[in-house]
Amino acid sequence: MTSARWLPSVAVGGGLIAAIAFSPAAGLASANPITSAFAATTCSYAQITAAMNAEAPDVAALLNSRPQMQSRLQQFLAMPIDQREQMIAQQQATNPMMEQMIAQKIGPQGEQELIQVASTCVKY
Repeated sequence: MTSARWLPSVAVGGGLIAAIAFSPAAGLASANPITSAFAATTCSYAQITAAMNAEAPDVAALLNSRPQMQSRLQQFLAMPIDQREQMIAQQQATNPMMEQMIAQKIGPQGEQELIQVASTCVKY
């Protein structure tokens, strides 16, 4: 499934990420729903992975098979929100097309799954 393809970029860029190339970090975090959701989440790595297992099993399977991605995601989520936004901004500055590439790879369904994971993880 295409939703699993976003994770390497997210884990490396933080975001999101999440999708993830604008100048100020705050403007950047709001640029893409996935980036914004993962940069702003208050959930721990354990909560995110539990939510992925329940709500996005294809993404969870990819993460579970890649220890390096797990480590990068753990490091990203352990950062304060402002540092996550800075990391995303740096990735966007390095690769301004990252958001478009991620959006194309995961498609609308994958985007919705990831946004859901970032917003429902608090109940795990």
